[in-house]
Parts: sequence; structure tokens; C-alpha cells
Amino acid sequence: MATILIANADHKFTEVLRGVLAAYRHEVVTARTGEEALLLFESNLPAVVLLDLGILGMSGLEVLAKMRARAPHIPVVILSGEVPIEVEDRARELGVADVLRKRLKMDIIMQVVSHALRHAEPPAPAVPSVPAPVRPAAILVVDDDREICDLLSEFLDRRGYRVKTAFTGEAALGMIQEEPPDLILLDIYMPGMNGVEVLRRLMAPGFPIQPLPSVIMLTASQDVPLLKESLDLGAFDVLTKPADLKQVELAVTVKLAMTGPE
Repeated sequence: MATILIANADHKFTEVLRGVLAAYRHEVVTARTGEEALLLFESNLPAVVLLDLGILGMSGLEVLAKMRARAPHIPVVILSGEVPIEVEDRARELGVADVLRKRLKMDIIMQVVSHALRHAEPPAPAVPSVPAPVRPAAILVVDDDREICDLLSEFLDRRGYRVKTAFTGEAALGMIQEEPPDLILLDIYMPGMNGVEVLRRLMAPGFPIQPLPSVIMLTASQDVPLLKESLDLGAFDVLTKPADLKQVELAVTVKLAMTGPE
């Protein structure tokens, strides 16, 4: 038996699904609004979440991002009506287990739920702690995708870091000079000034901030020369998108352990 959270605005559909899940001896909690879903998620930490992107109140993607930041090991299955392809793509970037349509037969939905339960990961063991610095490390997240910024920002904030975000390369360079962070998570592909150009300017002789912050690049690209250029310019690592939050946490922890915040 597992606890399953259904966050869905359609009361009739929710009750049908609740009845099916209860027949399999699962404990089911339900929410109709985004705020209620997040409260139940925090208090129950369910084994699986079935989330309607059209949930009442908050944006379904916002609810998803907060859930993924809070507990990335808990699988979330999107169970919605028709949604724009760009919304579905964004949900997949945030790491959902699957995206289903409500019109599917209930046995197909149950197969996906059963698969998610079988493959649900236990909470990641705590990373061996590094002696606490005088102050929490400062991290700047740079990405034109605001939802990715929010996801990483909340995830890192919960782990005790001081996090700021920038949505353009130009803004990032200004923030770095105004208040240098200890580490930067930098998206490669951004409109205007891309991440490689930001890194090039940051590493150029005469940049007014010394010592330079460490940089971890984020990208969905498989452009090998571009990835090599990022490393050659001085990036500590290149992580792939969609962001694997546990991989991000490990890379951040390792780099800060090597250098420590100034």
C-alpha cells in the first residue's frame, strides 16, 4: 500500500480514480487547488503524485516545480486534458515520470502508476557534510527559462545556500560585479548574450572581480565543440538539461568543498 496524491480540478474524475486506487489498497489524498496540493505534498510526502496541469489557483507548472525542488525522488505523473505542446515539453524538462491524457482507459493509467511505484527512488542519502563555512555559499542561477530558475533556486535555497537568479547574460555580468557569488550555474543557450560569451567575458584578463567565481554550465545541447569550449574557458563542469537535481547538488557540493566560499 502506498500514499498517492491526486491534485486535480475535476472532482468527478478524481473520485473515479480514487475508487480505483483504493481498490488496490492505496491510501489516496486529493487536492483541487495548487496551494492545497503543496500543503498535502509537504505533510504526506506521497509515493506518487498524479498532477493536473489545469489545477485551480496556481499554475500547474509552478506546482510541479515546487514539488520537484522539495523532493526530486518522488515521481510525478501529469494527468491532464489537452495541453499545449510547449507546456508538456516544459513539464518533461522538470522531470516528470510521464504525461498522460484523462481520456485514456483507466487500466493504462493504472499501469503507469504501478510502474512509477515500482521505480520510485528512495530519498537520496545525505551528501557527507563539509565543515560549515562562516556564511552560506552564494550561488547565481542564470537561465532565460524562469521556471528552471525557480526550480533550481528553491532546490538550492532549501539546502541552505543564498541564491539569486538572472534571466539574461547581461544581467548576470552586472550582478556578478555588484555582488560576486561563490558559484554560478550558467545556461549555455540564451537569447542575446549566450552562456559561453558570458563565460568568455568573465574569464577575460582584467575582469574587475577577483578571485573569479566557479562556473557550472547547464545545457540541453549535444554540440561537442561548444561543450569543449566551455570547459576550455574554465568551466568546472557541464551538466545536461533537463536538470538532474541530485547531479546539480553533487556538482555544487564538490566544487564548493574544493574552493569554499570566500
